[in-house]
Amino acid sequence: MIDRYTGSLTARFFLSTPTALVITALFFSASSLSSGIAVLSFELADLTQVDNNTEEVIRTASLAPMLRKALNGEHGYDTVQIPLDAYENANQGFGYLFEHADSAAELGESLGADWIVITRIHKPSFLFSYLIVQVVNVKAKRAYPELIVEIKGQQAEMNQRGVDKLAEKIHSQIERLSRTAP
Repeated sequence: MIDRYTGSLTARFFLSTPTALVITALFFSASSLSSGIAVLSFELADLTQVDNNTEEVIRTASLAPMLRKALNGEHGYDTVQIPLDAYENANQGFGYLFEHADSAAELGESLGADWIVITRIHKPSFLFSYLIVQVVNVKAKRAYPELIVEIKGQQAEMNQRGVDKLAEKIHSQIERLSRTAP
């Protein structure tokens, strides 16, 4: 229809304004529905052979909370708390959950999570390390390819940048998988 005052062509909607708003809100929010995500604490694979790696253990312990915060704050995931006893019952040793996605999925299911993120930091040198994660779809009991971010240096800023990059990769992988899911 042509507007008689401005001369511009406009479309007429037969939906009432409240109905149109509800449909628009549902359309735009469907892709951003929050999912429950459980992020395990990082396992440290330190190959530097130092006698006292206390600082590295402390730094490693700070990474999972940073990742949870990034996934929650930047990407809107509901982070699921993991009780220590539940984690210890599911994990039978270093790297076990990385190799047994079904056990990780069972842990996630018991926590009510949609996704579980298994984490590891691999430190082959004093100069750099790798943040490695594996995302597991709890319902499908399936692990997806590892996501890896290299961080250099020991400054907190480098850790945060690496974790933020990792959170973005996790989010992208989940978004891609959610679009292709049946």
